[in-house]
Amino acid sequence: MNPANEKLLNRYKMLCKNKGLTTESIKAIHSDLTVLLRFLGDKNLNDVTNIDLEDFLQYCMEDRQNGQYAISRKFSTINMFFQTMIKKDYLNIKNPMDKIDKIKIHPRHRDPLTEKEMEQIFKYLEDENDIRGLALYSLFYSSGCRLTEIWQLNRNNLNFNNRQFKVIGKGQKERMCVFSEYAKQNILKYIESRKDNLEALFISRENNRLSKKSIQDSIKNIAKRAGITKNVHPHILRHSAGFRCRRAGVAIENIQLFLGHSDPGVTAQIYARGNLAEVQNIFDEVYS
Repeated sequence: MNPANEKLLNRYKMLCKNKGLTTESIKAIHSDLTVLLRFLGDKNLNDVTNIDLEDFLQYCMEDRQNGQYAISRKFSTINMFFQTMIKKDYLNIKNPMDKIDKIKIHPRHRDPLTEKEMEQIFKYLEDENDIRGLALYSLFYSSGCRLTEIWQLNRNNLNFNNRQFKVIGKGQKERMCVFSEYAKQNILKYIESRKDNLEALFISRENNRLSKKSIQDSIKNIAKRAGITKNVHPHILRHSAGFRCRRAGVAIENIQLFLGHSDPGVTAQIYARGNLAEVQNIFDEVYS
């Protein structure tokens, strides 16, 4: 890797940190840009052209077997890198990414859990007397929180009187979250069952804060054992909470507040889609 390029990469990493990006986001950005700089070899970034970057994306698709989402992420990462470094005069070129067409990807199909499926999971956990599982699932589902937001929680973060808690969300922004009475009872029961004084809300059998990977595995395995055939993970629980709110008639702006979306367009794009069954019922009434 060209030493001058490596120096710019480290400077950009610092800029990302100063902007408040999460540790996970910075790691992903650093990883993508490292692959690019290694591909470029000794070539200075000031000499990079759109052809170099097109060759790199082709290399990622063919040699590294990257899927469409990985390629799209690399496109965005590289584009933002050049935009930022050119704007701050660290690079003295025009953005070579301007000559490359944006990668088109097909939207992911999100298959949220229905209320019936959630009831099936909760019944399984109750029958198994899985106290921690009940606390974890009911908090995820009723708060609509992201994995990192639940993982970081400590016991004293939750206000059980008003059923609210504060998290550090995407972009290091603070936001208030809510949880249900059912989740409250499950969490209190889980805390009362513990014999430790650890501050972490969810802990492992070894008395350590439950890792993100362990939380993901727990969510997935519980759903499988409960007889759910869908691929269940923390983000699906978040979407399931959002879709449940929408089906209940909650306004889009309130769903945005509930999920902590900074862009109302994101909420509308995901949760304001029409329901074909509802449309059919309306048509049946109109044309009957």
